[in-house]
Amino acid sequence: MPAAQFDQILYDSGLVRIGAFRCHPAHPSFQNTGPAQNYCFVFPRTAVEIQHEHEAAFVANPNVVTFYNSGQNYSRNAISPEGDCCDWFGLEPHIVREVVRTFDRRVDEHPERPFQVTRGWADSSTYLLQRTLFSRSASGERLEPLLVEETVLELLSRVITSTFSLSGTRRPLRISVKQRDIIHDVETILSCDPEERLALKDIAASVGSSPFHLCRLFRQVTGMKLHQYRLRFRLRAALAAVVGSAKPLT
Repeated sequence: MPAAQFDQILYDSGLVRIGAFRCHPAHPSFQNTGPAQNYCFVFPRTAVEIQHEHEAAFVANPNVVTFYNSGQNYSRNAISPEGDCCDWFGLEPHIVREVVRTFDRRVDEHPERPFQVTRGWADSSTYLLQRTLFSRSASGERLEPLLVEETVLELLSRVITSTFSLSGTRRPLRISVKQRDIIHDVETILSCDPEERLALKDIAASVGSSPFHLCRLFRQVTGMKLHQYRLRFRLRAALAAVVGSAKPLT
């Protein structure tokens, strides 16, 4: 993709947008491509570190969904050698507020920033649904606007439901800066080469934790066991490789 086209809009109905962001680490604007232009939720295809302005850095990878308010300033650091590759879905702000309001009645106190979380989660069926819609949009197929708009709204509703439901079960949990940094470093390790065989004792040693404490902390924060997180990452990375390749499966 040419340097000036690292962000392409594949579909725009006026109500929703679907876009493809592909930025290699060698791109001069990789670390900072400017503020977000849409209210959008994003499905990363590769692993990359994202840091929203005034927020702690986090790992974005195929296991998560990330959220951006229009005008959001953020920066990135490479984890994957491919850089930042992701598929994004944008909506009009009043739609975003309406969906978020279902779980957060305070959304009208900050109407320009309806997304108050930086990332969330998507189950397997939601991940497959967005991949199917994105692939059809990218193929140039003439899609019925009603189908696309309704599906994008369903996707947002699903990821918001999943994100707030999980955070609700974890609300009593308070983690320290050190614990947050441990989870960040572990997610980075788990998001590297999918073919690498990882051992719990090695991961724990690399972040200065005991295996037992690490397993307990990681599950409390992410809602997943370490091997579940790794397996989900590997499966979704494999799906992207299969769908995006012209080579025969054999």
